[in-house]
Amino acid sequence: MAVKIETVNTDKFKMKYFKFGSGEQIAVVIPGLSLKSVTESANGIANVFKAMGDKYTVYFFDRRTDCGEDYNVEDMADDTARAFDILGISGAYVYGVSQGGMIAQLIALKRPDLVKKLALASTTSRITEENSAVIEKWADLAAEKKILELIDCFIEAVYSKEFAEKFGELIRQMLIGVSAGELHRFEIYARACNGFDVYNELGKISCPVFAAGAEGDKVFGCEPIAELAKKTNARLYIYKNYSHAVYDEAPDFIERIVEFFDK
Repeated sequence: MAVKIETVNTDKFKMKYFKFGSGEQIAVVIPGLSLKSVTESANGIANVFKAMGDKYTVYFFDRRTDCGEDYNVEDMADDTARAFDILGISGAYVYGVSQGGMIAQLIALKRPDLVKKLALASTTSRITEENSAVIEKWADLAAEKKILELIDCFIEAVYSKEFAEKFGELIRQMLIGVSAGELHRFEIYARACNGFDVYNELGKISCPVFAAGAEGDKVFGCEPIAELAKKTNARLYIYKNYSHAVYDEAPDFIERIVEFFDK
């Protein structure tokens, strides 16, 4: 059965989401930065997340559809928390990936009532100059509408060499038709990372935390996820032979998240 795309409507913004599964407990996934909306791959995502959907009702949130040039990660977190409230979600099992992990940290800090457990993948609690250089390059290429160069740069930074060699062309074909509007939104979302820093607040996260990353992460490196785990007393798992998108590549990744939620 096809997954239905729905929209949260407020007086300030609209946010697309989809859900699947039928468990009594609610899991929320906040994805990372992408050129295309996750809602365009809803059916495929539901299949990949079957292990989670078998036990939980899973909500996948996109970013808001319209935002100003000064939009930042804290704004994203506030908007997503507002979507939780409108949909009646609280005490959820929240899984944040990359930029989505940054959003999830802020929600756990500002609205602990919304988060029962927190799983974080390939993310950071603070953006360094090195991190910013990678993401700003993506934003600049998007602003210059250099689509092919942006796609190749994104693939090289995010995926392992083996994965890129095997699936790179398929990814290019999926992204080559990105619109001018999607490029502009991507630029705004990318620059939104600038200045993000909750490192000194991490000790205030009160829920159980699981953190996972990869030794070969070329976006954030694996040190930030390790320091995040230490500051939050989290369970930590670091994969070898993977890059930033270990959450897409490692075949047991979703099972690890579900195992953490279940315990």
